[in-house]
Amino acid sequence: MLRMDLLPKAVWLALTGVALVQGVPFGAQFPQRGPRGQSDQGGPDGRGWSERDKQERLDRLTKSLAWWVNSPDPGIENVFLHARATDLLERTKQARGNNFQFDRLSRAVDALLRASERIFGAQKATKIDDNDKRNAAEFLQRCYFRVQQADYFAGLSGEKDTKKYVTYTRSLYQQARSAYDARQYDRAQMLGDASSLIVAALENIAHASLNIPDPPVIK
Repeated sequence: MLRMDLLPKAVWLALTGVALVQGVPFGAQFPQRGPRGQSDQGGPDGRGWSERDKQERLDRLTKSLAWWVNSPDPGIENVFLHARATDLLERTKQARGNNFQFDRLSRAVDALLRASERIFGAQKATKIDDNDKRNAAEFLQRCYFRVQQADYFAGLSGEKDTKKYVTYTRSLYQQARSAYDARQYDRAQMLGDASSLIVAALENIAHASLNIPDPPVIK
């Protein structure tokens, strides 16, 4: 079981976002099977998207989605994620005239595909390494707070199958906890990251549905 009293106080403040482990993006810690993603072109309010940027983004997401859909033994969670990513990608194409909605929906698709990547990676990650215990504990604590936001963003998203989003988010986190208890710390972090990424997708869908950009940053 995770020892809450052993975790740094800063962990309790990490209520949003996907954590970095040891300063390295978590996705870089295991072999990448699909096409590697590029950084977002648009700004926080959707500015900065040229038509060329949009087409490149759509092409990359389409290629990545095809890669994961054709991967063997996807599992029940990935079947769901791939179906939702396919639908969201079509919505993203239809939103090309609205930079903010395009930005948020494309981020949602990307988050679902990265969650799928983590799940596939977790299938092969069974190594026991006691040196990673503390990192895994801190990482899963942050994932726990993120998972608690699933219901909230699901309710705002207007997305169909919101209950399944929440169910799979929680299920992946519980699988991560089980992997942690089995001392499979790499697998625990991959599954925990997948649960957080699904919530990130719901958050972006909610933003797109409400069409409310982030507030401006004070400079």
